[in-house]
This record gives sequence, C-alpha cells and structure tokens, in this order.
Amino acid sequence: MISLMARIRQEHQSIAGKVAQLALETNEFLSVTTAQRQAQAQKQAQELLDFHKQLEATTEQFLSETAKARQAQAQKQAQELLDFHKQLEATTEQFLSETAKARFAQAQKQAQELLAFYQELQATTEQFLSETTKARFAQAQKQAQELLDFHKQLEATTEQFLSETAKARFAQAKEQKESLLKFRQDLFVSIFG
Repeated sequence: MISLMARIRQEHQSIAGKVAQLALETNEFLSVTTAQRQAQAQKQAQELLDFHKQLEATTEQFLSETAKARQAQAQKQAQELLDFHKQLEATTEQFLSETAKARFAQAQKQAQELLAFYQELQATTEQFLSETTKARFAQAQKQAQELLDFHKQLEATTEQFLSETAKARFAQAKEQKESLLKFRQDLFVSIFG
C-alpha cells in the first residue's frame, strides 16, 4: 500500500512537471514563431517598399498615363499583399494561442484529477489502517484479559492446596503471566508505535 502511494506521488510530480514543461515550450514556440513571422513580414514589406522606390526613381521621367495606372495597380497589389499578410499573421497567432490554451487546460485538468484521486485513495487507506489497528488491539486486549482472569481464578482455587511441587508450578505460571504481560506490552508498542 505504501509503495502504491509513493508511486502515485511520483506520477503526480511527473505530470505536474510535464504541465510546467508544456507551458514553457508553448510560450517559447509562440514567441519564436511570432518573432520569425514579424521579421519575415517586415523584410517583405521593406523589399516591396524598396522595389517601389527604385521603380519610381528610375521610371519617373518615362511614366505615361498607362505607366502611372500600372504603378497605382502595383501599389494597390503591394498594399493588399501586406494587408493579407498581417491578417494571416493575426489569425495564425490567435489559432496558436487558442491551441496552446486548450492543451494547457487539458493538462491542468488531468493533473487535478490525479491529485483528487490520490487524496481520496490516501483518505481511504488511512481509514482502513486505523480500523484494522483498532480491531487487532481490541482482540489483543481481550485475549490478555482472558489469560489474566484464568490465572487469577487458578491461583485463588489452588492456594490452600499448594505443595512444593505446586509452588514450583505456580512460580512457572507466574513467569508465564509476566511473559504474557510483556507480550501484551510489546504487541501494543508494535501496533501503535
């Protein structure tokens, strides 16, 4: 029973450690992923901006109405692409955050269920051990009292007829009585510590 309780404590500590490790790894993953995507978005936006500036600088003197329309369209497409990227990034972060929260909540729930099971098992085990100890102690007291009563009765009924042999036997009975009393004390100590 003690081994089972120790094993449950160990499993509870293991699950608590896994919950903490999962939370740490999730936060690190979200942080790294967000930083990488932000850096990539900034790089793409900067490249588009640089390209637009270069195109504008090199073609300014040659732009016709058609070229201006195409430039406006290119700007619009670049802005749409940037907006789409921002929206995708926001949606991805929300999804990752919700997924991480769901997993962390599930891990917390499992850890709480295991803790509740351990506490219930511990309470049941303590109650069982207490009742068993009381029953054994009551039985030991009863047996010791019966032996003591029997010895007193034997001593009272044979006192007037004791011969030398009977005295020797009485001494032996007395020694047995002391041994029984010592056994009772030892039994009491072994049961209740």
